[in-house]
Amino acid sequence: MDQLDLTIRIAGENGEGVLTVGDVLAEALARSGLHIYTFKNLPAEIKGGASMTQVRVQDTPVRSPGDALDILMVWNQENYDIHVGEVKPSGVVIFDPDECEADDSLALTQIAVPLQKITKTVIKTMKSKNVLAFGILTTFLGIPFDAAKQMVSESRWGRRKEFLESNINALKQAYIYVADNDIDLGLSVPVNQRNGHAQLIMTGNDALCMGALAAGCRYYAGYPITPASDVMETLAKAMPRVGGVLMQTEDEIAAITASIGASFTGAKVMTATAGPGLSLMVEALGLATMEEIPLVVVDVQRGGPSTGMPTKTEQSDLNLAIHGAHGEAPRIVIAATNTEDCFYTAVKAFNLAEKYQTPVIMLSDQHLSQRAQVMSRPDLSRIEIVERKKPDVNGSVSPEEFDRYEMTDDYVSPMPLPGRHGQHYVATGLEHDEHAHIDYSPEAHIRMTEKRHQKIESAVNEPGFVQRYGAEDAQLGLIGWGSSEGPILEALDRTLAKGYKVAALIFKMLQPLPEKEARAFIESIPVVSVVELNASGQFANYLQGRLAVSLKRFNIITGLPFKAGDIEEYIEGVLQYG
Repeated sequence: MDQLDLTIRIAGENGEGVLTVGDVLAEALARSGLHIYTFKNLPAEIKGGASMTQVRVQDTPVRSPGDALDILMVWNQENYDIHVGEVKPSGVVIFDPDECEADDSLALTQIAVPLQKITKTVIKTMKSKNVLAFGILTTFLGIPFDAAKQMVSESRWGRRKEFLESNINALKQAYIYVADNDIDLGLSVPVNQRNGHAQLIMTGNDALCMGALAAGCRYYAGYPITPASDVMETLAKAMPRVGGVLMQTEDEIAAITASIGASFTGAKVMTATAGPGLSLMVEALGLATMEEIPLVVVDVQRGGPSTGMPTKTEQSDLNLAIHGAHGEAPRIVIAATNTEDCFYTAVKAFNLAEKYQTPVIMLSDQHLSQRAQVMSRPDLSRIEIVERKKPDVNGSVSPEEFDRYEMTDDYVSPMPLPGRHGQHYVATGLEHDEHAHIDYSPEAHIRMTEKRHQKIESAVNEPGFVQRYGAEDAQLGLIGWGSSEGPILEALDRTLAKGYKVAALIFKMLQPLPEKEARAFIESIPVVSVVELNASGQFANYLQGRLAVSLKRFNIITGLPFKAGDIEEYIEGVLQYG
């Protein structure tokens, strides 16, 4: 049996329910035991403008959104014109003939389905148009009516019982229309497999939240900003269940300073934002570095400077995350690679913050944060949780003699909690000595600067943050970080299967830089290229500056994620033509 691999896109006007069709279809297929990967592209406006959602479904794990479309359903002319060029020659276009005119010159299978007319004249409620569209798709996918009915009943369409009858009728009308018009695409997507409770369907933001809670996060302060707002919305529901506290602040400056204050008292804390918000947090990040306060800051990157493209993806905050500071304020910067990894990277972010008593910036991006994938249910009993170093409460050192910033062997000092450890200190943003007394002397500044830098250097030795893939005798090496991992690895598998000698090195730890692994990879391969979603090659520049090496770059700045096919084509071009 051939491997199942279908890419389906639904496109229409933002606010019409297009995204819901994709969400329910993805959830239904995932609950049937299949692997899914969703991709949304929508305008920043609340209503209006071209909007689309895409579902790639396979019977094996999915790594990228897909290259070209097997099925395109469009609800109007604008979206037909935008998307029809991405359909495979063997693909199918489903269009509403009352809303758009198909291009008959295209060598595609194009099927007219009057969604608007059926909704108005047969179903007689526009609220069920998206259920009708869902039914057309499940019919074309060869999913039996009873299975589709169960999908609708168990979805958000079935939660409000007053609309369930109308929604089931809309689904029924879809199957009647396809049968009456004798339409058969010859597809049969299996829906009988059940993985029970072993599989979860999660977005990156939701997985991140669950990881934070598993790590012990019990305080969150934040300000709404696309595409990080989902983090606060999810935690607002979850925090009360675990005895935690969530506060919506008046801006990002208040969010990070409130988080620093909560961490000072002993709480594990997090705030999440996007690039504009991270810019506002820069001064307070320096405060947390100076005070040596554990802190997790999530940056869900989005496109462009200023307001830019709030609903588009990009990997362009790397410079800000690593270097954004006045003075020298070292911090740890890590990046998640996929939905499941968002869970575990969030746990690691808290462990790093607690272990090294420093801010940790966790980088995600719009595509990673809002796409859905299937992931295995985590075994919480196997997750290691790290707590910050505490002073010996039975020790004989008096509060007057206690050194909060003691120069220990690992440069990390015991951190007392107010009213709990019999010790106290003043946490100040001013330079200080070991006792936390303000001290501007050259000697104190040298010692404390060394302490703040040296204590995080050993973080490069933490396991699981750099991974090599592919041929040992590679002629071309690809370096990637964060969410570019999936498309890179899918392209790697394709080109290896064609006989090309290619390897990849994926970074999750970005600062401090794992120089040993980076240098070994670069020096062992004749040509190395850095693949990233930004214009200037920020990680490539960072590697070149640290390692004094020459690197090629493959960058796109479309606001869209990488396609595996684009990277595959790049690999073949470099190896064939140099």
